[in-house]
Amino acid sequence: MQPLNTVVEAHRRERDLALQRAVVPRQLASSLSKALSSRLVKVVTGPRRAGKSTLAFQVLAGERFAYLNFEDDALRGDLSGDELVEAIDSVHGKTDFLFFDEIQNYPHWESFINKLHRRGRNVLITGSNSRLLSRELGSALTGRHLSFELLPFSYREYLHGMGTATADTPEVFQRYLIWGGFPEVVLGAAEPASYLRTLFDSVVLRDIVTRHRVRAATSMHDLLHLLMNNAASRFSARSLERSLGALSTATIQKFIGYSREAYLVQDLQPYFFKPRLRVKADRKLYAYDNGFISARSQPVTRNDSRLLENLVFVELVRRGFKPNMDLFYYQTRSGAEVDFLLRRGSENLELIQVTQNLSSLKTREREIRALRQGAEDLKSRRLTVITLDTEEKIREAGTEINVVPCRTWLTRHS
Repeated sequence: MQPLNTVVEAHRRERDLALQRAVVPRQLASSLSKALSSRLVKVVTGPRRAGKSTLAFQVLAGERFAYLNFEDDALRGDLSGDELVEAIDSVHGKTDFLFFDEIQNYPHWESFINKLHRRGRNVLITGSNSRLLSRELGSALTGRHLSFELLPFSYREYLHGMGTATADTPEVFQRYLIWGGFPEVVLGAAEPASYLRTLFDSVVLRDIVTRHRVRAATSMHDLLHLLMNNAASRFSARSLERSLGALSTATIQKFIGYSREAYLVQDLQPYFFKPRLRVKADRKLYAYDNGFISARSQPVTRNDSRLLENLVFVELVRRGFKPNMDLFYYQTRSGAEVDFLLRRGSENLELIQVTQNLSSLKTREREIRALRQGAEDLKSRRLTVITLDTEEKIREAGTEINVVPCRTWLTRHS
């Protein structure tokens, strides 16, 4: 095993190289930069390869900070926290910040970070597991951390990365719609389909199968394959059990939970006033990036309708709406479905329908009828239809519905 100081020195060199690279400015950088002055632990979570470490380097540039990446096998041994800190201080001298990347790979990281916080060290950590925002952090650092969630590039970030900030064209948007916003894909460093398939499989292996000691690895892959091919669709654990055969409903629910923690998928409940009704109802399933859907779908065919809905879902999460807390889908009293309901506290903010276009009279009537019924049920006045390329105002029967192209919606509000 390498001497610990040698490992820390190697990570220091990695940090220095990373600080020299040109990067795409992230929208989250401003709020994270402001948080640096807080003594609370800064926690950045999000999918693997979404740019968490790059974001941290952006906001820490110009500061005195030490860096350790716990993806390094050399840090997987039986190392105490005191040994790590001693090596860091020996190599870096006095620092104002400690940056620990992919901290979930360090055993008992919660108590380690808690101890550093009590000793007055200013700490920033990243992790590719949503449990860092919930159970693990909630018990270890209650009231002593600030949470930030970084997803792949937003459309604005994508345009900047493509070098086409003034060329927001349908063709440019179409590529984003199909292949999503993972930085390696956007910046042209990787062929989209093969890179995303490899990334997806790597997350399944490292963050689900290995982390949770899943024995039924093949069944896990079969489940995720089915989910990716039915993204933006309703499902129940029982319906998946019938389709797969090899997994029980309890195991399916557990596997979906693992996939949610690893930022592969997110399930969305319908809104009911009574929470117990939400839990029992069918859910809708979304991927955390459109590229996963395109890369894992078989056969590889275009389905702009479900890609469009998935894209809107991811953007709503990026804007801070929490699935199953203030973001739901809605089924009206007459059975019509509204794709998204946005809430804040007890207020129903907005109802959103997503469709490719409204050129078909049948589609137009269906989407508008669902919105109006939802507005009547929930007393919501803000009604929106997001399309590929249609823009208009629909004013009928005392209601106004704003129809807006997705790329316009993304650039106006993100």
